[in-house]
Amino acid sequence: MLEELPIPSHPCARPSLPVHGSDLKTAFDLGPNAKSYKQQYANIYFIRLAKLRKAVEARARAKWSNVDGNPKYVQRVLDVQKGELCYIIGTVYMDMPLKPNVLEDISKDHWIAAPPPRPKIYSPDDSAMLEDESGRIRLVGDRVTRSRPVTGVIMGALGAETAKGDFEVVDVCWAGMPPQPKAEGEDEMDVDEEGQKGEWVALTSGLDIGGSAAPSDMRIELLVELLTSELGGNDSQSETARISRLILAGNSLTPPIRQEELIKKRYGYDSSSYSPAPTLSLAAHLLDLSRSMPVHLLPGASDPAGATLPQQALPKAMFGDVKKASGFSCETNPCWIPLEGCLMLGAGGQTIDDIFRYVDTDDRLEMARNTLLWRHIAPTAPDTLWCYPFSDRDPFIITTTPHVYFIGNQPRFETSIVRGADGQQTRIILLPRFSQTGEVALVHTGTLEVRKLTIELGGWEAVKRE
Repeated sequence: MLEELPIPSHPCARPSLPVHGSDLKTAFDLGPNAKSYKQQYANIYFIRLAKLRKAVEARARAKWSNVDGNPKYVQRVLDVQKGELCYIIGTVYMDMPLKPNVLEDISKDHWIAAPPPRPKIYSPDDSAMLEDESGRIRLVGDRVTRSRPVTGVIMGALGAETAKGDFEVVDVCWAGMPPQPKAEGEDEMDVDEEGQKGEWVALTSGLDIGGSAAPSDMRIELLVELLTSELGGNDSQSETARISRLILAGNSLTPPIRQEELIKKRYGYDSSSYSPAPTLSLAAHLLDLSRSMPVHLLPGASDPAGATLPQQALPKAMFGDVKKASGFSCETNPCWIPLEGCLMLGAGGQTIDDIFRYVDTDDRLEMARNTLLWRHIAPTAPDTLWCYPFSDRDPFIITTTPHVYFIGNQPRFETSIVRGADGQQTRIILLPRFSQTGEVALVHTGTLEVRKLTIELGGWEAVKRE
């Protein structure tokens, strides 16, 4: 009988940057005692406004201090005076006729099948409100429509109250990108073969292991062989050997297909129809990969994790022997990954998917960019995006500008650089589902350069992206 290979305590090859024990690392951890859902969701809105009001006020004062008319800051939205130019700050609420309303559904009491969810809840009849502790005021004007706000965003609005009691907006202001401090140990980072500090990190999402598509399983096998330098010739192996970390951004498993059972089971699931094969297959792939490099696994909408954000890390115990590898990390969704010299912020895709429903554009890069300008990764939570009812903090506030911001399970691969007013620089990467495209993104933590690998059934090709 062949002896089992020992599991290394840390990767045997490809030295990688250390992960710092920053407070951001645990920002989305709920902790063992966070099991109560009795709190009111209003608390999270109060905290959000209190935390971001000063940042919006500072940017609004700098932006509008030289505007003709000398607008003043009115601290309460209900204290505005008719015809007087001023600016106010509050939380946006979008009144949308197409937004699902559980109270209306109950009141109708029709015994009919529920309609399928709409891809968009935006309509020309939508209206924007701005509210604070004192009350709510209706915002009007083309400037509001062009800014594409969503519910939950903290916004500053410059304008004047009309005779009808609405607030005519002529300009808007957001909190802007937060500071981006120099990472600890950045000057002492190792230098790679090209003379650039940092490392190459591979990112992908939507492995969808357990689906019925055989080509998807073959792509995953090729991906594992590629990242472990077992695929291709000497040139390609030397190229992929420089990849020193892998991040799987959600939806690694396919959800089971619901079927009507002829005989209802009284307790639990039907053991005759349950199969652990997808989890075992994912665990085997993770074991092979973790022997070569650190692997970070985020949960997604289709993974066996809670539906509310932040989704908590999947238990390592479900992945068998790979739990012994120190380089294997189960992350939350969203999550911060504070590498030495490069701060990464990632999500499984639900945040952008929900924002997509609010606006009249399909430009998801713009939506991701706006979350940085809003300083909030999930502004539509808890209105239309489920989240835990935090009573003392809002972990979705972006307190530090990341160097890399990735979002998984998007329709297609997209990337861009966003630069802040104070020199901040963030590489945004939208990751498509690997099971459908076979695409993997590579990002260099030092230069923020991005490349795309496409895994085909006949091999692989690398396409450089600017």
